[in-house]
Amino acid sequence: MNRYILKELLQPFLLCLGFLSLVFLLTKIIDITDLVVNYRASLSTVLSMVGYTLPVLMQYTLPMSVMMAVLLTLLRMSADREIVAIKAGGAGLSAILFPVGAFCLVGSLLTLAVTIYAVPWGNYSYKKMVVDIASAGVDASLKEGKFNTNFDGVMLYVERIDPADKSLHGVFIRDTRNPESELAITAPRGVRSFSKKTNTLTLRLFNGDVNQVNLAGREVNAIAFSTYDIRVDLSAIGSDKKLGDKARDEMSLSELKDYIDAEKKAGRTPSAAIMEINEKFALALAALTLGILSIPLGLRTAFSRKGSGMGLGLVCFLLYYVMHASGWSLGKSGVLPPEYALWMGNVVMGSAGMVFLARVSREKSLGFDVMGGLFLSFFGMVIGLFRKGGQP
Repeated sequence: MNRYILKELLQPFLLCLGFLSLVFLLTKIIDITDLVVNYRASLSTVLSMVGYTLPVLMQYTLPMSVMMAVLLTLLRMSADREIVAIKAGGAGLSAILFPVGAFCLVGSLLTLAVTIYAVPWGNYSYKKMVVDIASAGVDASLKEGKFNTNFDGVMLYVERIDPADKSLHGVFIRDTRNPESELAITAPRGVRSFSKKTNTLTLRLFNGDVNQVNLAGREVNAIAFSTYDIRVDLSAIGSDKKLGDKARDEMSLSELKDYIDAEKKAGRTPSAAIMEINEKFALALAALTLGILSIPLGLRTAFSRKGSGMGLGLVCFLLYYVMHASGWSLGKSGVLPPEYALWMGNVVMGSAGMVFLARVSREKSLGFDVMGGLFLSFFGMVIGLFRKGGQP
């Protein structure tokens, strides 16, 4: 029996995990496409970036998939009268709770491994690859005799690139980053360098001229130079952080703890870092919490007949993540302690799951039947009024 239920749970879990991961991955397609088009990233690079993105998505899709797998499996078993057959054979609710609980526990441990190890690795590796693509893309995107507009606010034209030392000849730059003035820079020769640490491209020009146009006063100032450096920040192409500085979501558990200790010694309260640690464990426990909540929802045959069990499961799932997102806001604002802000969804959903389980074990209704009936009656009345009003 246990093996049969676990086998039935595995297929919808894998289907939900693949589908949900694909849906969430679509949110990253625009960024990846931009890197492919503007910086000519290869197929292997794109696949690597997708791999680095998956852990970030899986910390959310794993709990969702566990919940949907339990709900779908139990709804199907209820509709096929398999739950009735199990009870008729003398087995109680424990015959279902043990394999389903074990499945949810494995999903919770898998989510914990993803949040602690895979997410920081994926975030930092993704950012590092973006910076590497930017570095290679600088050379790939600079073409002789063509205007380069890949840089934010800077247009670059190079007449010739020396293949020996990669020096630039016949350089023209239009800099519009300052809204009050524009720069037109010309130089017969220049060189370029790229810093991965600061994610900055530096163009050093020699023996040229700068024409500064004051847009408000309609004035033009011309300056000759022997050496002129212009720096272009490449962070806009996909990373808003310097490579040398790890963000909170790129730190390991030990690095977060060290950061928190350092901030406390400096007299500051690192609320965001504390919530980052708690989020890793809260999301992992969500797989177990939401899975347990799905058991009484799936065992109610009334839900399978009315087709409302799936909708109720989605509502519960969305409610959990609304409370999770609210926890971040409440924790950052200081309304709730950062140590407890992100556990709100687990407490509410876990408590509801235990109450529903207790009622199901005593063969009682979950209490949604009356509410569902009232809603359907009200909805039917509204539809009837519209139909009546539409008649001639």
